[in-house]
Amino acid sequence: MKMALVLGFVLCATGCATKNHGRLIPLSHIEKEELTCREIDIELAKVDAFLEQVSENSNIDGRSVLGFLGDFGIGNAMERDAAEKSARERRDELLTLKTAKGCD
Repeated sequence: MKMALVLGFVLCATGCATKNHGRLIPLSHIEKEELTCREIDIELAKVDAFLEQVSENSNIDGRSVLGFLGDFGIGNAMERDAAEKSARERRDELLTLKTAKGCD
């Protein structure tokens, strides 16, 4: 009975064990018009900080172990990929905007 209870708890805990890294949103029309070269550089620094945070949060911890037990780590990998993809897309938009505005 105790083993079934423990197993039930572990299975319930793995359902919410996937890490959440968040997403960076694409540039809005207003941002594309109004951002200065300095502000674009600041936004690029924020993208770098976000990617660093995603990398640090992807280290193995208790949620990683529980997530692996629930879905063999697929959920955490998918979450990290989606977060990194959103950052790469925003970075590409910012670099394109930087070039379009003639920033150094």
